[in-house]
Amino acid sequence: MAHDAALGRSQLFAGLDDDELDIVAGRMSERRFEPGEQLCEAGTQSDRIWVITGGLVRWTAGTTVGGGEIELRMRKGDVIGAQDAITGAERTATVVASTVTNTLELDAEALIDLARHFPQILINVINTQRERLFRASGRSAAVFSASARSTANRRGEEIGICAGPSLSGAINWLVSTARTSSPRPVKVLDRSLSFAGALTASDEAVADNATVLIPGDLDPENLAVMLDEVDRVVALAGTAEEAFRLGQIAAEAEGRRLEVVLVSDQARDASRAWSPASTKLIIRECPRQNGFPLADPDLAWLARHLTRTKLGVALGAGGAKGYAHVGFLKTLEEAGYTVDYVGGSSIGGFVATQLALGFGADEIDARFREAFSEENTGKLFRSPLVGTAGVEALTGLLKEATRGAFFSHTAIPLVIMAVDLTDRVPVAQRQGPLWEALLAALSVAGVFPTQERDGHRMIDAIALVPVPTAAVIEDGADIVVSVNLLGTETLESWPGVVDEPEAEPAKPRRRGPLDTMLEAMDLSQLDTSARHAALADVVITPRFGPAEWRDFNLADRFLAAGREAALEQMPALQALAKPVDLEAARRETSVI
Repeated sequence: MAHDAALGRSQLFAGLDDDELDIVAGRMSERRFEPGEQLCEAGTQSDRIWVITGGLVRWTAGTTVGGGEIELRMRKGDVIGAQDAITGAERTATVVASTVTNTLELDAEALIDLARHFPQILINVINTQRERLFRASGRSAAVFSASARSTANRRGEEIGICAGPSLSGAINWLVSTARTSSPRPVKVLDRSLSFAGALTASDEAVADNATVLIPGDLDPENLAVMLDEVDRVVALAGTAEEAFRLGQIAAEAEGRRLEVVLVSDQARDASRAWSPASTKLIIRECPRQNGFPLADPDLAWLARHLTRTKLGVALGAGGAKGYAHVGFLKTLEEAGYTVDYVGGSSIGGFVATQLALGFGADEIDARFREAFSEENTGKLFRSPLVGTAGVEALTGLLKEATRGAFFSHTAIPLVIMAVDLTDRVPVAQRQGPLWEALLAALSVAGVFPTQERDGHRMIDAIALVPVPTAAVIEDGADIVVSVNLLGTETLESWPGVVDEPEAEPAKPRRRGPLDTMLEAMDLSQLDTSARHAALADVVITPRFGPAEWRDFNLADRFLAAGREAALEQMPALQALAKPVDLEAARRETSVI
């Protein structure tokens, strides 16, 4: 019989000419395996081998390294069981078909007989096994390094990216945009590869790339395999029919990482009819813009989502020093970064809320100054312990600053920290009116009365969580920047500030027992604040000159300190994530 082309590409039969390959083919028979069907099992007799002519299988063998297992994907041209068949040893691996897999089967006696006639086969068996060990050890090392905290050392992530026919053109745009968002390599596998070939090629690519994207279609069989084989699958649906098809797949996903993007009103409406499934779906609605498959903000968000560069910021407590948060945000904005998640404690909650409502850094600056103007702070701090009038003033300015908005109205996810004195635990507030959450977050113990919430007494979070880094990570941020306003390093004087003339000495603030208590409380939180901030990937700790938490008149100096500290740490952020460059993505896409 004329030999199959896969024999010529198989390393086991390398070096044999066409006539010799025809002889080999004459001893083989065709065998088909269905998805999930086992070709062989470790520990059983090695009585035959298989050459894969189409499809994909998963090869699993035990390893002495850590007592775990090594898995490899094998596809067209690969050989299963040759060394075991020749040596007569029990099988060392279990092999299961991932897709419909076609093979050429050869029994062990026939293989040994062919090896006597064509000694090159024995040499090829050794080389094949050597290559497989190399692939296995490389994957083992990659998997092991995945547990490392350092982003630079971890194994890359394999992501299936699928779209229905209505959005097939969006994949190239999304891939090009993803490449601009990460400082680490993003590999996109060639769409001309077969599905099995793409999955196998990703095994090698994942060791050298942070993100390996495997393009595909909304084919139920291929998607089912992807959900088994890759780290996660992102699927885009642009019509009701495509959304319905995804709903069927989601119902069978059984907890695997299927992430759905709905890109039209029709797809969104169709998704509401999905039956409840056990799987956790990440559903994002991305309406079309001017006929283009994805609006620019959604395209940029998806690019960051694919490359795990979604940015979160955690803004810490510190009273008037919160203007440093504004300086940080100005620097971040000028560098081109987009914040995807934000959280704040105390005054950080106020700034975080303004950012979450969609205001830019300059607008936040203006709104901060308006809310905490000299007139308003005069009402708030007229006496050491703020009474009913002060609480009413704070409530009024918070309602005005948030314009009656709820958490559900924010442009990005927001968390505002507080402390529940009743249960003696920190509380991550994510629901309800924003002003109410901020009132609890700004109720400094000893200055403002506690706020009653359903029988619970709420106060400022500085007592337990001065910087809400963990809450921002919990919300879904891939990379977090924390801003700690309670640093231990201070300046004796403000940079570039000339002392006031002796003829006009500054009137010292009258300090009472409460001021001393609050100063001591701040000192007691220095270590706590540093520990919570350190959970972030990048920590920004501004250095301040002589100042107190009520010095809202020093806004410009605080802002400048935040800006300076942010600039110092910008290289650390740039090593982890890059601002999405949509223009560069368009240029790249135009030549694909």
